[in-house]
Amino acid sequence: MTFTRLFTPLCFTMLMLVGCIQPSTSPSMPSDDETAIIKSAVTYLQNKNWLPTDENGKQATIQSITVDDRYDLVDDRFEGTRAWIVTFPPDSQRTVEIPQVLVESESNDVIGHLLSE
Repeated sequence: MTFTRLFTPLCFTMLMLVGCIQPSTSPSMPSDDETAIIKSAVTYLQNKNWLPTDENGKQATIQSITVDDRYDLVDDRFEGTRAWIVTFPPDSQRTVEIPQVLVESESNDVIGHLLSE
């Protein structure tokens, strides 16, 4: 009998707490740092005429990597350093994919790219 008297209020309290928790419906916004990194990559690609006019960088992803010899670098001294790689999503309408862009982690300067195959 005491178990039932304790169990019922406990279940009711748990249901109330779980029911009050609502998932966030707002999309995740990139931080100012991520926005600056993507902006550097977009500007670089626009200057090279490698960015389609319909691409704005909003779907780009950023990942921290160690730079190796696969990348076309502006200066070989960046090989072996940490950098951000900005990748743009594939699009079935494009015949050539957008290159990945390497952005230096301290200055947000573009240090290289990797052409898509």
